[in-house]
Amino acid sequence: MDTVVHRYFFWKIVEHYALKKQFRVLALYNTQVWLEDDTVKPRRVIRIVLSEVDWANRLKRDIGHAKQQFNTIYKQLGVWEIQGENVYVMSLPPVDSWEETMEPFTIGNRKGKIRNIALHTDTDTYNEITEQTLGNDGLPPFEALDSHEAMEQEILRIHENVKRTSVGRQTKERQTLFFGKPRVIYALLISILIMFSVLEANGGSTNIETLIDFGAKYNPLIVEGEWWRLFSAMFLHIGFFHLFMNGMALYFLGSAVEQLFGSIRFLVIYFMAGLFGSAVSFAFTDSLSAGASGALFGCFGALLYFGIKQPSLFFRTLGRSVIVLLIINFFLGFIVPGIDIGAHGGGLVGGFLAAAAVRMPKETRKTNVLWSLSALAGYIVLAASLLFFGYQSAAGTVNPDMAALEANRLFQQGNWEEARPLVAEGLEQDSEHVELLFLQAYLDMQDGKDKAAQEKLEFVTSENRHFHQAWFNLALIYWQQGEIEQAQHAVEEAIKQGEQDEHPDVEIDRYREVQEEIEQQQH
Repeated sequence: MDTVVHRYFFWKIVEHYALKKQFRVLALYNTQVWLEDDTVKPRRVIRIVLSEVDWANRLKRDIGHAKQQFNTIYKQLGVWEIQGENVYVMSLPPVDSWEETMEPFTIGNRKGKIRNIALHTDTDTYNEITEQTLGNDGLPPFEALDSHEAMEQEILRIHENVKRTSVGRQTKERQTLFFGKPRVIYALLISILIMFSVLEANGGSTNIETLIDFGAKYNPLIVEGEWWRLFSAMFLHIGFFHLFMNGMALYFLGSAVEQLFGSIRFLVIYFMAGLFGSAVSFAFTDSLSAGASGALFGCFGALLYFGIKQPSLFFRTLGRSVIVLLIINFFLGFIVPGIDIGAHGGGLVGGFLAAAAVRMPKETRKTNVLWSLSALAGYIVLAASLLFFGYQSAAGTVNPDMAALEANRLFQQGNWEEARPLVAEGLEQDSEHVELLFLQAYLDMQDGKDKAAQEKLEFVTSENRHFHQAWFNLALIYWQQGEIEQAQHAVEEAIKQGEQDEHPDVEIDRYREVQEEIEQQQH
């Protein structure tokens, strides 16, 4: 076989895989082409080499080099397993014994097998070997053209077409990955920072009353009609660490989603995911919560939708990182106390449904429209069901912690009578709840039931020695009953524990005033 025919054979094989079977071109050289079939599992990679190997040891070295390259590509593709072929197009086989060097080799997790194939000698032998080794690929019978000139022109045509197709595919992938520019994400991050500053300037971002005042997710008030809290909670964060972690994750994930979907679609996904996460939290979590975690996990959901629509591009670019981050965040949600896992899971589902509803840019097929409408309908039905379930749950059994939180809020507003049934219902659920017992003791004092209040406060201070408000109220009862020494001890504890409080309030001045009055009476 002469050189021109040899090269012509090589490029016709490349043409078949790259243009007719539409394999993706990984690398294109004059004598070597790497191709990938991203439509099958496991992923298939083919190396086609125009070879003039004379000796078996040279062939063996080349196979060793090919194995290293296959391993590199395996890592770059980001898939769990690949299979493939290392194909040598030879004019003549090596002159010495070479068949043993053509044994298959494994790569990666050792499940992926790469076959070594040698195509050589005359046309008849070539067709026979291709039928035996690559018969499922539909390679057509090979026939040389009448002249070298015609074959040279055909080689140039194939090379240009393969190159043009490869560049076109890469351009299309870049357009998919960078459809939009990250603009909205910066506006969202700025708004989150502004709201954090507002919280810090008005009592602190970890202060429960401040969080409630500025729109945290708080079930009792949502039930009363403040549904806007499902939305406003997305802009509040509890403490700097919470802000930092969510802000960093939003910056990277949000930027990726906005580039993939465009600014308008990203904004829709962000808020739909955040609201869905809040709805799940409202339905299944009684505790007060805030943060953009639902919207953040919505970005994960949108990226997973992208992974389903374009799995090859997803795993080559973002796939493994996204999946690893998702697993880590869910794991942290289960082991770190205080994390609203409901908002995380809800945001993930909501983000996926929202992405399916708005679709990726340039999704135009009718089937995609039907899926989009189905996703939107599913989102609406699920969200409405969650809100209904949450309303029924919040209006039903009283959670002692939430009863204490809401009753304390009403106490701060001076609405003691409104708080009274909440305290009673909470104590029915947990008769030794320290916060509720403290509030009930205060109500007992207002009703003139000092003895009952004293018993409750003594229990509270024995359970929680740091409860300075309980020590102070206990001091007042002792003082009123004429038990001066006990009153002195109690007020000293109130001052001591109050000074150690992370959020000391102006009540300590009142504690000292009472201490002075008790000391004057003692002397």
